Amino acid sequence: MEGNGQLVAKARRIIEDLDGRMVSPATARDQLRLKKTVAGNVMTRWFMGVIAFLALVQVAEAETLVVGHPTPAVSGAYPFARDEGGGVRFAIYDALTWLNFEGGLEPAVALSWENESPTVWVFKLRPGVTFSNGRAVDADAVVGTLAAMYDPDVNHPRTADVGQLESFAARDAMTVEVVTPEPDPLLPQRLSLVPIIDPDVWAEVGQAEFSKSPVGTGPYVIESWGSNNTRPVLTARDHAWRPAQQITRVEVKVVTDVSARVTGLITGEFDIAIGLGSDDIPLLESNGFEAKVLGSPDILSIALRTVRDDDSPIKDARVRRALNYAVNKQAIVDFILGGTTRPAHQPSSPGLIGYNPDAEPFDYDPEKARQLLVDAGYADGFDLKFYVYGGLLPGDTLIFQQVAQDLTAVGARTELRQISFPDYVRRLFAADWDDADGFSIGWMNRILWDPQRSYEQFSCGYTAPFYCDEGAMPLIAAARTEMDPERREDLMRELVLRLRDQGAALWLVEFSGLVAYKPELDIPNFRIDGSLFDKVTVKAE
Repeated sequence: MEGNGQLVAKARRIIEDLDGRMVSPATARDQLRLKKTVAGNVMTRWFMGVIAFLALVQVAEAETLVVGHPTPAVSGAYPFARDEGGGVRFAIYDALTWLNFEGGLEPAVALSWENESPTVWVFKLRPGVTFSNGRAVDADAVVGTLAAMYDPDVNHPRTADVGQLESFAARDAMTVEVVTPEPDPLLPQRLSLVPIIDPDVWAEVGQAEFSKSPVGTGPYVIESWGSNNTRPVLTARDHAWRPAQQITRVEVKVVTDVSARVTGLITGEFDIAIGLGSDDIPLLESNGFEAKVLGSPDILSIALRTVRDDDSPIKDARVRRALNYAVNKQAIVDFILGGTTRPAHQPSSPGLIGYNPDAEPFDYDPEKARQLLVDAGYADGFDLKFYVYGGLLPGDTLIFQQVAQDLTAVGARTELRQISFPDYVRRLFAADWDDADGFSIGWMNRILWDPQRSYEQFSCGYTAPFYCDEGAMPLIAAARTEMDPERREDLMRELVLRLRDQGAALWLVEFSGLVAYKPELDIPNFRIDGSLFDKVTVKAE
């Protein structure tokens, strides 16, 4: 695969060699007609040169990237969904802000923002941004987007992450004012979750049609989705404010089996493969592929359902702590994940706000786990049922099997129920867990690069609650509204101690992702879902 610059340069050399001077394709076509009347051999020489030029330019202008991805775009391009969109949503949409690879907040559709008072934020829009249909983005479009998401007649899932807004209005054509009902230090981060859409098109075609044919400000548009959204095809658009540098077409192929994604990369079916396992690294590197481990502040865990009508053992904090001591998390890191990440013992991770080094780790201690179960009145053990979805993390199916084995060994006899990703998403947002005692889930701290969202999900106030600790609610509420960074840090650390002591979840490991790609590709940064296609280029020879 050659880069655009290399191909164009090669084409120019062909024509220069053929005639000793540079011409444009249009000029070349005109001269072909003239030279045809002069001499056949001259015509043939020019004809071959122009064909070579046009063919190379066509390749240069239509660089295709084929991506092997583990999950489909369950909700298509529905802008106010909570799922990742199969790794394509960031290619279609932009929000007012975005969070970079280290969690830093950066401008997107908004060029700057200011907190005028604890509840009033003002966003200045970036000039020259257009939607994929050519319409200019202005303050009315942003206000219209927020009005669509906060439609009182529709419960759009993303509102649960952004929270309530008191008002939003255009101060002028390029300035938007957003007022919150209470102070919110994370509002600019929360608004990174709201794609700016053309509200006129949304109103005209409705949610279902818009999710199939979205109109956003990103560098790509959807050409097709494929069966069940498992074969999305993206094409680069003109005049995007963050244009595709070289990749003008992206074909995403959903392959749920990790070994099949590795095979697809090695055989040349894919240029990039997302969500591979650490044990694949030696094979990939020996075949010349680049393999990159992507760290993340997310934490893989088993959610423990305390919001239920029965007298489940899970409702006892001693039992929940016992489950944490029962699992050999270091062995999972060493033998399943190849040392590419770290065990998790609390809902925050080192370097993230609220991480508390004083929180006692849940080191592997099956005897302590058994004693806690005895203290809680379960000397004879009990049965557990967990729904699990494979694909949250490379190797997670093996991780869940190890968890079940370790828990069963201390008397918590664990049955795993494998479910599909679409079914998992439906159950999560509907709190439909039947008689299950828990389910696999990530503390998705990278969504805001702040654990506040995760704390709110694991709380009594969540829209589809599964875990409730009334004692944690005042801390969660205080951290949500504290505008002083140092005071908020203290609150978050205190909250970590509370959640850890209550065993709010069975924490397992910090997320890491593995992507691999052809060595001729240059990918300076990478999202864990692999969707920053506009930055991908081809290395110069």
